[in-house]
Amino acid sequence: MRVLGFPFNIYLAAFASALVAAFAALPLWRAWCIRTGLVDDPGHRKIHDTPIPLAGGLAVLTGLLLPLVIATVLLKFNLIGETSSAPLLHGLNKRALQLAAIAFGAVGMTIIGLLDDKHELRPAHKFIGQLLIAAIVAAAGVRITLFVPSVVFSYVVTILWLLTVINAFNFMDNMNGLCSGLGAIGAGMFGFIAATRGPDPQGQYLVAATAFLICGALMGFLPHNFPKARAFLGDAGSHL
Repeated sequence: MRVLGFPFNIYLAAFASALVAAFAALPLWRAWCIRTGLVDDPGHRKIHDTPIPLAGGLAVLTGLLLPLVIATVLLKFNLIGETSSAPLLHGLNKRALQLAAIAFGAVGMTIIGLLDDKHELRPAHKFIGQLLIAAIVAAAGVRITLFVPSVVFSYVVTILWLLTVINAFNFMDNMNGLCSGLGAIGAGMFGFIAATRGPDPQGQYLVAATAFLICGALMGFLPHNFPKARAFLGDAGSHL
């Protein structure tokens, strides 16, 4: 079995930077949520007896985007070693549209969830928003093919998969640490598999780095949510 390559320090940096960014951002977003009233109030079906800020999704999004911005600046000014920067620049140039679509999808889904947290959107309106964002992501080339040579098939499968996973996590987000914990485990496994599999000796390094970034951001939020929650993911986080 091939070991983690590419080099390994890029994966470690992605994970660690996302973890630190999300962990550090949570108190700031928590204060903002309290100030703006974006909280989950106690109820007869809930175990918390005080309002809990719905800051998790915003913190996780910060953990995803801030390291990406920093990495872009470092690459632009050649502040990363050539061994790491050369394949990164090649991959970013080759997959710029798809990576931008993933970032757009993350922000878009977070906004839909945030609006739902604040205004309790009607299910139909929320679904239409999810559908539009999933379609845009698929149109940018982020598609599942399942080795079937049909563009229509890849669009349908990709959109269906995105909507299914998003709403599954949304429905599952009813227990401290459950949604973020499962997400971190899944992202970590995706990262490991992408880094150690594939025809390229370096593995699918962009996929792996993105997965470790997601894993780190979720792990950065988890201490604030488990075992006793000081913040919830909210629909913003479960959509993300």
